Amino acid sequence: MLEAIVTVVVSAVSNMVYLNLKRKGIHGFTRFLTFWMGNPWTWVTFFVVPEGTQQVFEPPPDDDARLLQEVRRDRLLRERPTQRRTIAESDHEATTPEL
Repeated sequence: MLEAIVTVVVSAVSNMVYLNLKRKGIHGFTRFLTFWMGNPWTWVTFFVVPEGTQQVFEPPPDDDARLLQEVRRDRLLRERPTQRRTIAESDHEATTPEL
């Protein structure tokens, strides 16, 4: 009884791992091992699931430079109107103790 339960659990887990590896398109010894540990049901996964079907998430590009430029522009707008300085001139004041 215990042997049958362990066999079912190992087979189910190895099938899920093989499915995940196949969807990601990862090859190697781990995929080979999970394929043979999950027999006979991994044959179904082998024929049904296409190779590399999981889409790769690409994070959006960083906009740190644009954000820093916006902070500098905001500081210039908050300064007194009598002081006329460009963004390049106010760079030396960009670093404050709060940052």
